[in-house]
Amino acid sequence: MSELDGNARKLGTIMTDSEETMARLAVEYWKLLRVLDRALDSVPEDRRERYASQGRYAADRLDELLRDRKMSVQSFDGMDFEVNLPVSPVNGDEFQGRTDVVVARTIEPAIIADMRPVLMGKVYLASKE
Repeated sequence: MSELDGNARKLGTIMTDSEETMARLAVEYWKLLRVLDRALDSVPEDRRERYASQGRYAADRLDELLRDRKMSVQSFDGMDFEVNLPVSPVNGDEFQGRTDVVVARTIEPAIIADMRPVLMGKVYLASKE
């Protein structure tokens, strides 16, 4: 059983093959766009805006393609962590029983379809400051 199948079963959802493929591709595309965003700082000034524009266009296209399938990518950076978020905290054992916890960084976004999570996200937690 794949990790994705396990996530779908945990959430009590049934995914079609095309929905599963789209969800996985959306996560990988999201990660690639994050890398591009971080890399922009090292791009020469005369090319930076062009690359940033291409990144924004790619992000808009991803959103549009997902919206056509009633899906969306959800990241959680800066949000208060709650157990009902569709995420798995990679360092959750450090914060068990605490309520003063926020999502410091989304490692992988959750994929939502028709108001239900079809793919759990992964996050890194931190204490509220």
